[in-house]
Amino acid sequence: MGRSRWLPFATTPFSFLLGTFLPIIVKSQDAVYSGCNTDAYYSTLSSSPSRAEIGLLLKSTHRNVLPYTSSSEDTWDALTDLDAGSEAGMVQLIYSDAEAIAYVPGESRSWNREHLWPKSHGVGYSGADFTDIHHLRPADVNVNSSRGNKYFAACGVAAGMDECRSPANPEAGATTATDSEVWLPPENVRGDIARALFYMELRYYGDGSDPNLVLTDCPTVQSDDLLAYRSQLLQWHEDDPVDDAERERNDRACERWQGNRNIFIDFPELVSSIFGAPAQLTGSGGYECSNTGTLVPSPSPPPSSSPIGGNPCSSMQAGDVQIIGVHTDAPDEVALVALTDIPGGLELFLTDDAWTGNSFQESEGTVKLSVPSNGISQGEVFGFGPESSLQYGSSWTSLSGSLSLSTQGDPVFVYCKPTDSSFNFLAAVSTSGPWVTDEFSSHNSALPSSLAGTNTVLSHLDNYQYIGPVEGTKDELVAAIGDESNWEGFDQAKSFSFDSPFTVQSNAVVLCDDLKPGDVQIIGANSDNPDEIALVALENLPEYLELFLTDDAWTGSGFRGSEGTVKLSVPPGGISKGTVFGFGSESDLAYANSWTDVSRNVALSAQGDNVLCYCKPTDSTFNFLAAVSNSGPWVNDDFDSSNSALPPGLKGTNTVLSHRDNYHYAGTTKGTKTEIVGSIGDSVNWVGADTPQPLAFDTFTVQGNTNFQSDDSAATPTFSYHGWCSLFLLAFSSAL
Repeated sequence: MGRSRWLPFATTPFSFLLGTFLPIIVKSQDAVYSGCNTDAYYSTLSSSPSRAEIGLLLKSTHRNVLPYTSSSEDTWDALTDLDAGSEAGMVQLIYSDAEAIAYVPGESRSWNREHLWPKSHGVGYSGADFTDIHHLRPADVNVNSSRGNKYFAACGVAAGMDECRSPANPEAGATTATDSEVWLPPENVRGDIARALFYMELRYYGDGSDPNLVLTDCPTVQSDDLLAYRSQLLQWHEDDPVDDAERERNDRACERWQGNRNIFIDFPELVSSIFGAPAQLTGSGGYECSNTGTLVPSPSPPPSSSPIGGNPCSSMQAGDVQIIGVHTDAPDEVALVALTDIPGGLELFLTDDAWTGNSFQESEGTVKLSVPSNGISQGEVFGFGPESSLQYGSSWTSLSGSLSLSTQGDPVFVYCKPTDSSFNFLAAVSTSGPWVTDEFSSHNSALPSSLAGTNTVLSHLDNYQYIGPVEGTKDELVAAIGDESNWEGFDQAKSFSFDSPFTVQSNAVVLCDDLKPGDVQIIGANSDNPDEIALVALENLPEYLELFLTDDAWTGSGFRGSEGTVKLSVPPGGISKGTVFGFGSESDLAYANSWTDVSRNVALSAQGDNVLCYCKPTDSTFNFLAAVSNSGPWVNDDFDSSNSALPPGLKGTNTVLSHRDNYHYAGTTKGTKTEIVGSIGDSVNWVGADTPQPLAFDTFTVQGNTNFQSDDSAATPTFSYHGWCSLFLLAFSSAL
């Protein structure tokens, strides 16, 4: 990348004086993830890997899903490290051939986090795809706003050349260009961007909650997951080959931040075998697309479960099965419990072989259980042992060696196999003390990296049985099983005795019935991009409560179903009374990036909209807590994207505002709940504007009117805003 100039962080005298103090806020510089050298990382791939095989590798090794914004390490820290400038304290800006000051404590950044694959073209507002650092880059705020969600291509591909301007923005690189449809990045990063997007298509193929991202030359097809133009990207890949800086970033992304690699940086020759050759432009520009919107048959993404027909292994996660008993005194026996429903047809593997970090030592035995067609129910205890009374004890078949547990101590692993050459580890127990990193033997093994926090280490005795809690959430039970104090050990053979089944509780809807209208209030909404909604808790919100936010219209009996809805699972410890929090992909509000999409995308209309907050006592009922309309009064008919009925129970607990794009509450923040709700409901206490506004709130002080008791000192720390916070610059955010 060229580094021809740098952009100051801000223009205030204060920031100028701070220019010589440029701390990089990266908590640790040490490598975190092992197995990132290319020989080890790709050791399980075939010599000519398919896109399915590659996709599963990229997903299974994605060992750290970074938080977008957090008081701990987050994507700001990762980008400050990965895209460091030529001088200390600077970051390289993707579209500007320029550098910016990374961070000055107490001030806003002049750059934001660009999603190369825009959120409006398939990437969600939460999850691994939202924070995947292989496609995030630092970008100048104004330049990023100019890119918006435009497709990548040269001028003339999608619009007439008379619309083209170069550079694309006064602060963009000299070789950039743009028109109404496309964005041409600087010449020296075009290949980098292409390879990042090739990675994204293979990494996110519709498995589970992941999007099904597809590159295309025919974006007229109605799909939220398409990004164009594939042939332009293929040409950029050839014209701008991989360089040392790109390789170093890939190494660092794996070792320090995420645990997986971009295979197209390591093996650029794979691009043509996976994506083919660039198509030729037509004489009038663009590409020849069929009536169905396809250019040529595109490589199909892998099926949602796995590339092996009917194999559900890729949907299994660490901890879904747990080991709860080990007998090494003859006859050998291993007890297991299902902490989720195990689908029929899944093949489970059990071994006492040592894991070396990349593969098994292959000196011990392995057995396989083909789960019956009716599956194994959540909470059910089962296991292995030819002479065992455990369910399915004698149904395992031997694959290699002889599974013979050592009385000197042994590792035991449970896993399934997404492909013939890859492993999805579910559980691990060591009865010979801590896991090791070398000198592997029949007694000593490494711990697969995916099982960190989901394994049990026991000091040596011949036989062990778990005796801890058998009722709780999956996370609680995994933690209890991982605690040695919840195990009983003995050196004489003893029959297993378990209360079956375990009771695995959901972390879903709890205590919704205890909440009342006004317990949560909406105190800010920015509909100019990036969308942002500020909330305040006027009662203590219990942990695991599920809160919903929507801009969908209420019709009087149900939702119209044409807008977006997001959900927040209140974290452990709850949210304490008076805490300001909210929603927004580019927001620094507490929990702003912890919401998950329920349906569509929440995209507030600049023509006016309604915002509703609720919880759900049952799957089909609603407990409404708050409502704001910035498109005037609630209506009783003619519902649309800007007009809604007032939901039941919210008369006297809602706010009606005349139309402005952005609003924030500016009234009292201290009083009883009734007083504060009344103040929030009065439109004179709100400030509106047609440009994005910083949401500037101090912590609320709520006196009396409590619905339920909670120890405030143990609840989530409150989040306080100040007028000089970073939200103003962040309002001109990355692609929607």
